[in-house]
Amino acid sequence: MIKSAIRKIIYLSFFIFINSNFVHAQVTEEDSIYVEDESEQEEGEIDENFSGYTDLNYWDFMRIPGFKFDTNMIPSTNYYPFGWDTITINPYKQDLKEMSDTIVLNLKDSNDCLFHPPAIGDLSSTFGFRQWGRRKKFHFGVDVKMERGDPVYCIFDGVVRVAKKSADYGYVVLIRHYNGLETLYAHFSKLLTYPGAPVRSGDIIGLAGSTGRSTGPHLHFEVRFKGEKIDPNKIMYFPSGSLLEDSLQIDRSCFRHLYEVQANKLRQSKSAGRYYKTHKGDSLQTIAYEFGISVKHLARINGISPKTKLKPGRKIRVR
Repeated sequence: MIKSAIRKIIYLSFFIFINSNFVHAQVTEEDSIYVEDESEQEEGEIDENFSGYTDLNYWDFMRIPGFKFDTNMIPSTNYYPFGWDTITINPYKQDLKEMSDTIVLNLKDSNDCLFHPPAIGDLSSTFGFRQWGRRKKFHFGVDVKMERGDPVYCIFDGVVRVAKKSADYGYVVLIRHYNGLETLYAHFSKLLTYPGAPVRSGDIIGLAGSTGRSTGPHLHFEVRFKGEKIDPNKIMYFPSGSLLEDSLQIDRSCFRHLYEVQANKLRQSKSAGRYYKTHKGDSLQTIAYEFGISVKHLARINGISPKTKLKPGRKIRVR
């Protein structure tokens, strides 16, 4: 009887140990819950200094045992002599609107520069302005329709610079490629890579999902050069997943949209009022959505609880 009880205790302890380690290696439904960010920015125009959330056990599970990053693996140091940041998505802070030179990047050749589409499907949102509540906001990438769990692929050979969980992008991967570009993939339900991992074109780097600021399963995909975003439609045709050209010419025309973004922000700052008068049916949630801010931020600047019920005619500060 005593031996049987001891055996049960051992089995139970082993079961608890296995499950406590396994949970760190899995992305659960709870991970896809929207994490409110107190910034007033939208997906594609977020606080890129946000450090994200780190779970050491998760990365220990993903990494190859004994993995040590060799700095000689860092790609495109001729374009990025700024070090190797594995936390900040855009550590470069360069303004390329007025760049004077022209750079031609070889995207594909017969040797060691291959191409694979990150996903094939229709776009639910493309690069450019889109309506967000009452305001126009610039969407700095493309959104590809996908089902939760669909594989997402690395587009070119390179090395993973960032792989983390952030408030806006959710589970996100950013890869620096040997051709000089960086690509960003967001809203994964599960990551299948880690910072410092060498990746080849066509490698699966994660599974599609809806984590972060997202309304449904999709892939948010961005193309960047020195931190500034370039229209992904200049590189590939998404419905068929085909590369448009074997090379990409980068000059200041690639960043002309930044002038439009700047002008739009100026117009909105001049026309935007500081207060909103509530109507029947208004709530902090609906007002926050209309003005593109978080409920936490709206409640804080008004000195009220996020659960406060609003009566018609009340003035709410929104700026």
